[in-house]
Order: sequence, then C-alpha cells, then structure tokens
Amino acid sequence: MPMRREDCLDAAQVAPAPLHGDLPPGATCRELSVEERTGGQHFVMELPAGWRAPLGHNAAAQDIYLLEGELRMGDQHFVTGCYAYIPGGASYGPLRTEAGARLLVFADRPFAFFPGAGPGPDEQSGDGIPLVETWRRGWVDPMRDIVKKSTWVDPNTGREGRPPGVLTKALRKGDRTGEVVALTVLAPGFVDPGTEHHPHNECLYLIAGDAYVGYTYDHRRTDVKEDLRLRKDCYIGRPPGIRHGPVCTQNGALWLVYLADMYTGIYGEVEDWEQRVGQYLASEPYR
Repeated sequence: MPMRREDCLDAAQVAPAPLHGDLPPGATCRELSVEERTGGQHFVMELPAGWRAPLGHNAAAQDIYLLEGELRMGDQHFVTGCYAYIPGGASYGPLRTEAGARLLVFADRPFAFFPGAGPGPDEQSGDGIPLVETWRRGWVDPMRDIVKKSTWVDPNTGREGRPPGVLTKALRKGDRTGEVVALTVLAPGFVDPGTEHHPHNECLYLIAGDAYVGYTYDHRRTDVKEDLRLRKDCYIGRPPGIRHGPVCTQNGALWLVYLADMYTGIYGEVEDWEQRVGQYLASEPYR
C-alpha cells in the first residue's frame, strides 16, 4: 500500500511530537510520512543529551540510521552514519545518549516502545541487522546492487542501465518483505534528463547535499509540482506511479532510500529538461 505523498518536505519544519508507548520523557519525533494500510511511519527521532531508556521492545520493525550525535544501544555504540535493523517484537537496549542524537527511523507499523523484554522477533520481519558502520562498505553500481528492472537505455551500450554518476550500498534486502534500504549517492553535476516512476513505494531522505526535481505528478496529471529544490534534511515519499524528473545536483547528494521492492524504474522523456536543469545549475552555488 502507498505511503502518503510528500514531494519536498523539510523535516526541520515539521513540529516535534511525543512518541507513542512508554519511552522516558524527552524523546520526540518529526513525522515524515505514513503508510495507509499498516500505519507504518517514517520519522526523525530526536533525543536530548543525557537521555536514558531501559531494555524494551516494539511491535514495529525499525530501520534506524543515525543522522547526528551518538547513541548506545546495549553494547552497540552508534555514531553518525551507523545503521541497524530491529525486527518487530525483538528486545533492544538499554538506550542512552550523552551528547544527544537525531535518528531517521523507518517503522513498518505504528511506533510504540514498551519497557521489558519482547516476545521475540516477528518471523515476517526477517532477520535483524546489528550495528553497521556504513562507511566501511564500498559503493557499487546500482545495477548490480538494488535494481530489478530499468527501462533507461545506455546510449553507449544499448542495454538497460542508470544514468552515469549513481552509486549505492544496500544496507538491507528483506528476503520475506522484499523491502530495500540503501544509501545512494549522486555525483556532483549529475543529471538525469528524463522522468521515472515505480510500481512500488519509494521514499528518500537527503542526508547531505542538494537536489533539483523539474516535475513531479500523478499519472492523471491532476497534481503537478514544478522546480522543486531540496536541501539537507528534505524528505520525499512517493506512492507507486508518481512521475518525477528531470533530476540533477550541483554539489552532489547523499540519500537514505527506502523501496518497498527491488528498484524498478520506468522512464519517460522530458522535452524541456535542458532548460530546467541549466537554470538550476546556473543559479545553485557550489558549497
């Protein structure tokens, strides 16, 4: 089922709200999007310096990426750029942070933490993934990493591919769920001149850099947005079928990406892509 559509949501502009469950006071979330059927949430969790929580569990499976600060989860010490996956029902913690932390969380149902040991990992959630220091993993060609099908054709080879300048590192590929969570990087000056859409949910969080999207619209063209400029901490939530493009970046872009299935990209032409991309690159400063 689709996530709520968000075309260019600045997480900093979302009002913080308390989290559900029995987490100690001080933890807040900035909700980014919600899945219609399950209530699954994407949000930024913020923890103040000195915050503590006991061993606990959550019905929701959680992908966790540390955007800023540090967090200890049991004997695991998360710093900026660390990732983990906790299946629903699994026990985790105790939790503590001395400096405070900002975490990006993808939960497959409404988040609600409860103290005490959990009933055990939900089999449908798949296997847990302990702390990953993502910088230790190499960047690879997305065609060998997370792509199932792409209708973009490389003009040099005549084969399906991706526009040059994209690299990925998969953090999780769910054997049972089909979900993919990955880091994706666009090289400075990257340009994708077309539009694309997917038969699955696609959600992206801009960890660093800048990005431009010329158009985004539903298949009926009843809700068209143009010239979207994204900065650090902007989020995109796309239900199946939302067209988007052309895409470019001046300084490069680092994304954390959630896909409800292995990537399938269906491409289309954009007649005025050179004008739109050129105007953005001419006006966006190097940073």
